[in-house]
Amino acid sequence: MPAMQSLALGEFTMNSPMTPALCVVLVVVAVLASLKGTRFSRQIPRVGKAPGWFGLAEAKKDFIANGRLLIDEGYRKYKDSMFLVQTADMERIVLSPRYVDELRTAPESVLSLREGMAQRHLGQFTTLNVILTSHLQNDVCKTQLSQNLSDFVPTMNEEASFWLAEQISSKSAHVELTGYEAMLKVITGMSSRIFVGQNLSKDERWLRMIVEYTMDVFLISAALRPYPAILRPFIAPWLSSVKRMKRHLRIAQKLFAPIFAHSMPKESKSSRDYSVIEWMSRSAQGGDRDPRILVKKLLFLTLAAIHTSTMSITHALFDLCEHTECIEPLREEIEAVVRTQGWNLSAINSMKLLDSFLKESQRINHPGLLSFNRWVRSPLHLSDGTVLPSNTFISMPTNSIAHDPELYENPECFDAFRFLNKRLASQADAQRHQFVSTSSDSLPFGHGKFACPGRFFAAAQIKIVLANIIMKYDVSFPGSQIRRPDNVFTGEGIAPDRKQGVVFKHRNKR
Repeated sequence: MPAMQSLALGEFTMNSPMTPALCVVLVVVAVLASLKGTRFSRQIPRVGKAPGWFGLAEAKKDFIANGRLLIDEGYRKYKDSMFLVQTADMERIVLSPRYVDELRTAPESVLSLREGMAQRHLGQFTTLNVILTSHLQNDVCKTQLSQNLSDFVPTMNEEASFWLAEQISSKSAHVELTGYEAMLKVITGMSSRIFVGQNLSKDERWLRMIVEYTMDVFLISAALRPYPAILRPFIAPWLSSVKRMKRHLRIAQKLFAPIFAHSMPKESKSSRDYSVIEWMSRSAQGGDRDPRILVKKLLFLTLAAIHTSTMSITHALFDLCEHTECIEPLREEIEAVVRTQGWNLSAINSMKLLDSFLKESQRINHPGLLSFNRWVRSPLHLSDGTVLPSNTFISMPTNSIAHDPELYENPECFDAFRFLNKRLASQADAQRHQFVSTSSDSLPFGHGKFACPGRFFAAAQIKIVLANIIMKYDVSFPGSQIRRPDNVFTGEGIAPDRKQGVVFKHRNKR
């Protein structure tokens, strides 16, 4: 059984004398819920098991175990149209990428990314429904964070160096660390410096809480997804992770109280001295000024930054250990850029081979099977006459697209130079092949007006960490291992092996 599902089973604490009565209620409600049936048109073909009258649990279990095979099958059969699939959380219409360009500009009144995210991650129980109150979290990423990114690069480099050195002792010839855990500490420390400021960024209470909060969001989702929506409010109070979530919020509110209690100073201040929570506090309007709302929005942004960047940098680290032929060309590029430009945003953007390496790593190791997730709020008429009904969920088969041989030559082979060569081949088309670029055949960050607003920060963060590792250490897998472990597929999730070790050896610089 997948690790997250196993952990989720341990979340129930049903020791109350009311437990038998509750179980009876849940059984009755479950039967009623199962009679609901599908709401989708029979004209859309289906892959995987149909929920039918009583098969919802079985269909969800099938997707959790075989999600990759099902989505690949659907993409292969219905590449130019669409198909239905019951995922672990909901039934979805998975659309061909040929529809991307007519969907990417749809207003939020028609297609809602925020509602889609809140529903997928069960925001009612995980606190993520806070993103529905306003666009504050997106606006801060698009404006203050992205526009001041150049000011943050030196600070981010300092943090990357600090958190790597904290784990890799200079007294030892080499150190073996669990790759995922090591990168989680680095990314958490870097993100914290930017999101909550210098004072809190090394506070053990904050560092411990934000990692536990991130884990509990996913534990709550994993524990509740197998059940019909009508049952979840009855089950959630019994979960240990839900109880811990309340504690996380209390700790965060206590830690942020000094920031909320003092108005921002009138005098101008370097953007490097601001933190995301300060920007949010200054920009909040109306109900968003409630400290409880601000805390939840900040936790959402931090979760998004830590989770996605940790996964990406761990994948890249494993790819580096397997494809050792890439190390010297990358090292030469990084050292030459740093020697002439130092650590600034222009320098980071000049590391074009590093950019290509990371985009290829992301292509091979997608963050998930599906992307471009949207909730359809009102009927949407497509150019071919298809009507997407309201109150349905749409996605794109992003992982299948990334492994399509018609789009990528030898798609199963890792080619660190793939996107660099594309950039060099066409100057006019160079920008669409960057790590942060989005298109109909590159959807990890979404596409269009609601593409991930934090991708520029995430890309800079990941590049800085990997550049520091390449410059300062020789890395390898332990012992005689030369191949990276297989990724872990659970439902629509794709993750690196969290137990894989990596050996870091201080370089003997010539």
